[in-house]
Amino acid sequence: MFLILIIISNLVLFISLNKFFIKKNYLVDKKELIHKSFISKELVPISGGFLILFNIFFLNNNLLEKFFFLLIFFLGILSDLLIIKKPLKKFIFQFLIVIFLLIFSKVYILSTKIFFIDYFIQNKLFAYIFTAFCLLILINGSNFIDGVNTLVCGYYILVILAILYIANNNVINYTFFSIHEFLLPLVIVFIFNFFSKTYLGDSGTFLLSFVIGYYLINLYNININLDKYISPIFILLLLWYPAFENLFSIIRKFIYKKKPSDPDNYHLHHLIFIYLGKVVSNKKIINSFTGMLINLYNLLIFSLGAQFYNKTNFLVILILINIFIYLFTYFILLKKNTQKKII
Repeated sequence: MFLILIIISNLVLFISLNKFFIKKNYLVDKKELIHKSFISKELVPISGGFLILFNIFFLNNNLLEKFFFLLIFFLGILSDLLIIKKPLKKFIFQFLIVIFLLIFSKVYILSTKIFFIDYFIQNKLFAYIFTAFCLLILINGSNFIDGVNTLVCGYYILVILAILYIANNNVINYTFFSIHEFLLPLVIVFIFNFFSKTYLGDSGTFLLSFVIGYYLINLYNININLDKYISPIFILLLLWYPAFENLFSIIRKFIYKKKPSDPDNYHLHHLIFIYLGKVVSNKKIINSFTGMLINLYNLLIFSLGAQFYNKTNFLVILILINIFIYLFTYFILLKKNTQKKII
């Protein structure tokens, strides 16, 4: 009965928000921006983050965390409203929000299993900055992949399912945050996003990636002393795609002498979308199918990685295989779309 009430309250809130934003033409996707009209020209409410925020406040009892999660969400709102446009400003605000939460909560990455990084992590200042840097890569990488429907939301659903799978089959502590209950709003957002009835926007993407990244750091730290601890490389595996997308985009822009702030319509999901568009003319179908196709691959990778969540060497090899497959697929698709100008 309680679950039914939660579902109904989430749906009522979400539908009401969507109607309000459309009616007021407020917080809808700004299609006048070139990189945002790539997929569709329809006006879609940027409401996904509100539902996620509502459930975080309902499920999380930590006031400090709630405060900083609200700040990162508000920063995303300012970005969605184009009040803060410059990427450098957003990055600075992101860094301040992230680093202060880490310092006040005394949370940082305890080990990476990479000896030279672990040596420097012994210095707490370095540890806090390094952890903040990792979270910023995740946040901005997640924002990069938020270009087709279901991709970001579906990706983090898979991350949570991977954690729940390990928890159900092994003795680990994951109850400090109701991560299983957090699935519900993500599934609702996923369904609405599938039909282009909502977007996460910067607000939802910033919030979701920050919450999950912060959660995974805590998860690793709390279980670090178990006999079968969670390898930090498994955490990296769960976050490899947005992180690598961020890094690869920066490299491309450097090679082609573009500014880091320039829009980039040549992420992997863009190339897949263009390629599928040659076969299927319905952009709405291709839009959601592109995100689901990428996440189907990540489902396979996460399923394999979850079987060896404490085997660091195997997980390193698995990540390297991922990067190889990504690059191979990317350049094959790029070659098939040579009529388009890069970036």
